Amino acid sequence: MDSQPYLKSLKEGDSFLGLLLAQEAAYKTSAKGSEYLELKLSDASGELKAFLWDIRCVEGDHDAIRPDAFLKVKGSVTSFNGRLQLKLDKVRHAADAEVPDFSHFFPTSIRPVPEMLAELDALVASIRDPWIRGLLKALFQDDPELRAAFAKAPAAKSLHHVYLGGLLEHTLSVARMAELACGHYGEMNRDLVLAGVLLHDVGKTAELSYERSFNYTDPGNLIGHISMECEWINKAAAGVPGFPEELRTQILHIVLSHHGKLEFGSPVLPKTPEALLVHYLDDLDGKLEGMFRSIREDGGEGNWTPYSRSLERMTYKVRWPKAGLSD
Repeated sequence: MDSQPYLKSLKEGDSFLGLLLAQEAAYKTSAKGSEYLELKLSDASGELKAFLWDIRCVEGDHDAIRPDAFLKVKGSVTSFNGRLQLKLDKVRHAADAEVPDFSHFFPTSIRPVPEMLAELDALVASIRDPWIRGLLKALFQDDPELRAAFAKAPAAKSLHHVYLGGLLEHTLSVARMAELACGHYGEMNRDLVLAGVLLHDVGKTAELSYERSFNYTDPGNLIGHISMECEWINKAAAGVPGFPEELRTQILHIVLSHHGKLEFGSPVLPKTPEALLVHYLDDLDGKLEGMFRSIREDGGEGNWTPYSRSLERMTYKVRWPKAGLSD
C-alpha cells in the first residue's frame, strides 16, 4: 500500500497494480456480443472508469466483483475522449484483511475535525435565545453518538462535499455566510437562521452510509433526511421544558422548506425570511463546491468540464487570476 500511487497522480501510459474500492461494477455485453466488465474504481484522491475486456481474466468468484468491494487490479492508464481510464488485465476480489489502511480509500475534509467541532460549539454558545441554544445543545453536544456522526458524514452521495467531514464543513460554510447576511439584513432573526442552518441537514447522518462507501441507507431511501431530522427536532424540543410551540413551528418550517421547491423534496415552500435565506445559502454553497470540484477533478483537454446533470451545465475551467497574484 505504501508504494501504491493515488489515482489522481496517474498519467496516460502509466501501469497500475494495487487495491481499489469499487463504486460501480457491472458485467455488460458489447455490440459484438462479447461480455466485459465495467467498473468505477476509487481511492481517497478520486475515481476512474475501468474496463476489463476479457472476463476470463477475473480471478476467483465473478459474483464477488461488486460495488463496495475492494479489488486487486492490474492494468494501464489509457485515454478515451480526453478522459483517463484504466484498461485492466486482471481483477480479483480482495478481502478486507488485505487492506491495511482504509483511510487510503475515503476522501476526507482538509479541515481538521476538532477545529470544525470547536467552531460548531462556538456557534451554539453564541446563540442568545435560550430555547434555541438549549435545543442545539441537546442535539449537537449532549448526544455523543449524533455528534460523532455529524463530524464524520459526507454532505451528499455525489453532489457536493462528498467526503468524510463534508457535512460538518458544508454546515459551517453556510453558517459563515448566514452571519454575513444577517449583519446585512437587520430584520433577520440571526438565532433562528443559525438554528435552521445547523439543523437543515443533520438527518443525513442517518440517511447516508459512509462506513465503507458513500450511499443511501434503507431508512434514508424510505424516509429521507428531512423527515428524520424533523422527528429528532420534535423529540429534542419536547425534552426542553416549556419549549415555545411557535418557535418549534418556525424551526421546523426552515428545515422542511430548505430544498426550496416541492419537486426538489421540500413539502412546503420557504414562507419566512429566515427560511428563504437558509434555502438560498444552502443551495449556493452546494452548487459552488460542486462547480469548484468539477474544475479541480477534470483531467480532460479543453476549456470546459463535462456536462453536469446536478448543475445542469458545463463549467468553464479558465480561471482569471486574483488581483495581486503573479501569472
